[in-house]
Amino acid sequence: MTSSAIKHHHHHDHRSCNPVKKQGPVTIEHVLLALRETKEERESRLRELFSFFDKSNTGYIDSGQIEIGLTALNIPLADAKELVRVCDANKDGRVDYVEFRKYMDAKEVELYRIFEAIDVEHNGCILPEELYHALVKAGIEIDDDELASFVERIDKDHNGIITFEEWRDFLLLYPHEATIENIYEYWERVYLVDIGEQPVIPAGINKHAHASKYLIAGGVAGAASRTTTAPLDRLKVILQVQTSNASITSAVKNIWKEGGVLSFFRGNGLNVVKVAPESAIKFYTYEMLKNFIGGDGKEDIGTSGRLLAGGMAGAVAQTAIYPMDLVKTRLQTFVSGQGKVPSLGKLSRDIWVHEGPRAFYRGIIPSLFGIIPYAGIDLAAYETLKDMSRAYILEDSDPGPLVQLGCGTVSGALGATCVYPLQVVRTRMQAQTPAGGTVYKGMSDVFMKTYQKEGVRGFYKGLLPNLLKVVPAASITYLVYEAMKNTLDLE
Repeated sequence: MTSSAIKHHHHHDHRSCNPVKKQGPVTIEHVLLALRETKEERESRLRELFSFFDKSNTGYIDSGQIEIGLTALNIPLADAKELVRVCDANKDGRVDYVEFRKYMDAKEVELYRIFEAIDVEHNGCILPEELYHALVKAGIEIDDDELASFVERIDKDHNGIITFEEWRDFLLLYPHEATIENIYEYWERVYLVDIGEQPVIPAGINKHAHASKYLIAGGVAGAASRTTTAPLDRLKVILQVQTSNASITSAVKNIWKEGGVLSFFRGNGLNVVKVAPESAIKFYTYEMLKNFIGGDGKEDIGTSGRLLAGGMAGAVAQTAIYPMDLVKTRLQTFVSGQGKVPSLGKLSRDIWVHEGPRAFYRGIIPSLFGIIPYAGIDLAAYETLKDMSRAYILEDSDPGPLVQLGCGTVSGALGATCVYPLQVVRTRMQAQTPAGGTVYKGMSDVFMKTYQKEGVRGFYKGLLPNLLKVVPAASITYLVYEAMKNTLDLE
């Protein structure tokens, strides 16, 4: 591997490195040794940094002062509020010196821990090739020029190596967990600020971290989750289209009579085929829209921006795969008494010939109406629950998988319940065939007839199996996604 960043490798001045003989877990003492600093020197350094933000000498700093300080240091502003949040132990919205110092202690220990992990030669400094290997191990492909820029941004004395002091100065005010992926994503943002460009790389999505692999992982996770919860999906659809007062038990018995266990999985093949393109379209549209909405250089587009981008991305994905969704509903609601269950090809041809191409988009209006409120309620509830769990249960640590799963389940269930009547209307419009019984003229007609014949309860038929689906679907998707990430070396 040849790179301008590592051409000095064989004649580094190793005197600038400071290897530390370390036993046991990393402590602040190891940090002091690595920095060749006394406790007093460190104390005055931290006081000086605090005063740099606290220009008016009030004894505390808030996000406004931090934003001014970060701008002066040429650091992206996106993390200013998060920095206040992680420092602010007593949650009064501002940070005093004691809180600031506590954050600095923890952050320097954390940074030394990852510095040690990257420094495989244990010579007290990071060589460019060590940084390169750490990035590759994390699934980030980086070319020579980028590696050179990365090293150059951290390496203040330009001697081709990164000392712990340079590493610490670069990451000290980065409030998130210092994983190699996070550090790389942070460098990308800092680099864009340095060269005066607007950030085009959205937070959380790494342009080098094999988007196709994430797509495969998401697709497989979605397919596994859909297949496992397929019986509940079929039951929900059957209940949604029944206009009589049907119970879950009688619906289960009828599905069983049709063809045993396999009958519960009817339409699942299409469900699985739908997952990959739907997630791919949604994923890419969301990222493009996020960049478009945040085009003024703001890193974080805020909740309303995320809601708009998420809702529109959902709408685009839904429109693209809608004909598959309609065919799936027809398959799932096909009554065995009408003859043999048709194949996908035959069913699609019949719809095209007998009902025309427009039939494939029947029910799309209520479907699209449901997307933005669903995404909105889901997202807002998820963020709120996550913040509440962080504040009251976890005492400021980041939520782990179980808490995220709990928040996702509750927010998903809440969102699904609120827009469920639109789902019922959509399914009834999708299932309607020229030969069928009730004929609906359009969306408002479905609302009127359902309300007149079945009352408000009619709009919530099949809600229970739908909610029962939310919990296992979320957990199975999460578990399979994590397993796939490990398999594809995305960790």
